[in-house]
Amino acid sequence: MHDPPGIPHPLSSRCCRGASIRGFLAGLALLALALPVTAEDYPAGSSIDWKSWDSELFEESEARERPIFFYFHGQWCTWCRDFQDESLEDPSVADIINEHYIPVLVDLDERADLFRRYGGRGLPFVVVVNPDNEILTRFTGHMNRRDLEGILQAQRDIFSVTGREITPDDAAITGLDTFMEMLDEVYDARTDRLSGSATFGTLSKRPQPWTYRFLLASDEWEDRMPGLLDQVAEDLYDEVEGGFFFFHDPDQRDPVLALETSKRLDQNAAFLWLFSEAYEHIGDEHYAEIARGIRDYLRNHLWDSRQLRFGNSQYADRDYYQLDAETRTQTDPPQVDRNTYADTSGQAIAALANMARVMEDRETLAWAGDALEALDRYLQTRHGYLHGITAAGRPAMEGYLPAQIWPEIARQELARAAEALDGERPDLPDPVTALDRLEPFFDADLGAHAERIGTDLEPWSETRTQAALAWWLYRLPDAAIDESHIERETIRKRLRIEPGADPDDVALGFDALRRGF
Repeated sequence: MHDPPGIPHPLSSRCCRGASIRGFLAGLALLALALPVTAEDYPAGSSIDWKSWDSELFEESEARERPIFFYFHGQWCTWCRDFQDESLEDPSVADIINEHYIPVLVDLDERADLFRRYGGRGLPFVVVVNPDNEILTRFTGHMNRRDLEGILQAQRDIFSVTGREITPDDAAITGLDTFMEMLDEVYDARTDRLSGSATFGTLSKRPQPWTYRFLLASDEWEDRMPGLLDQVAEDLYDEVEGGFFFFHDPDQRDPVLALETSKRLDQNAAFLWLFSEAYEHIGDEHYAEIARGIRDYLRNHLWDSRQLRFGNSQYADRDYYQLDAETRTQTDPPQVDRNTYADTSGQAIAALANMARVMEDRETLAWAGDALEALDRYLQTRHGYLHGITAAGRPAMEGYLPAQIWPEIARQELARAAEALDGERPDLPDPVTALDRLEPFFDADLGAHAERIGTDLEPWSETRTQAALAWWLYRLPDAAIDESHIERETIRKRLRIEPGADPDDVALGFDALRRGF
């Protein structure tokens, strides 16, 4: 994509950061005129009277005596499109929703906070709540028209997001030993996957790259890791264009339907980190090739070399990925979501820096450094990072905790890589200043840093974010933490996973604990 006339290059100005951001965002809004409009983008043509999120919805719900129907979706998601076309937009279903509910459409990436707040794990995701914001029912996945209509008419009790009922005997995992025990139980040697059942429950079928990375450093898993790595690459790695697809269901007999062909920045960042370190630990050149393939995918598809920022995902397209390699090169690839987010971009930059360290790749290190500098200019303010910026230049949400953490992890990984390659650690900004930006997030009643501030939602915390925070803190000097408002024990207490959660939610935090945080 080329910059339209009048839009400055994000690194061209040397004036103060705040003025630079305001000027750049104003200019970037012109991009909306040049962006393609895709007919398939939902809710174009929808027969449902969708509303956008607003805290006043609960007052409307009470006044109209209607529950709120939240539908979380992603434009990149195959199953969302199927669910929309085959179930939601069925005339009888649409009539029920319009007549008896307040329908609210939420983009997962733009409002990741709401998605996590309501227990979202996968897409499509539906939550029905009453005026008091109490969950009446929720479910994940493509539900057929008849079942959806039955749920809407009956307003059943809560559905388990993982597809299994949670019993009173289920207990959270709060320590390294129990975490390792659970992983050992769910390890399936026959399939080389973490897909079995344990007393903790059956894991979801989503890939667990952060957990695999955690296990790389475990001696007792040394013999198992090559099989796990080879299998996940066979399931999800795109040999033609590089990068990892989003999801593979080994129980789906139709190989076309088994693969969710969207590609997400955050997941590819995790896999890049994993396979770089797999090469470092195991020494198999094949893992280095996969890491380079992920890097090249990020550069060729999700990276905008003119604006120096990452798009967040590439849309699924079953037909496209069924084409042979030669035909693919002559066919337009699936659309890329050009929204940029601080947390997922930070993950990608950190992963690129880590790869550069492992493979002594100065070119990739330079690219990662440019990407972080541009991210700072796009999204950093005096009070912290914005959650993101849309393709058309609209700022997306303030006061989101993951947006404050991942750019700082990226900064650490860049410094670590530079030190490894050049023998001298570069100067970093004062970490206490960065930690001070987290102080408004700390909620004394919660006993933790809240996932969001500046919102009408009740404060809550997410394990995945607390785990990333622990990883950031683990790499900081003790003196900086001691000088800040943070007490390590408050973070350690949050490193736990409840039944039904994924081990990836906590793996990074447990890795920090294992290393002495």
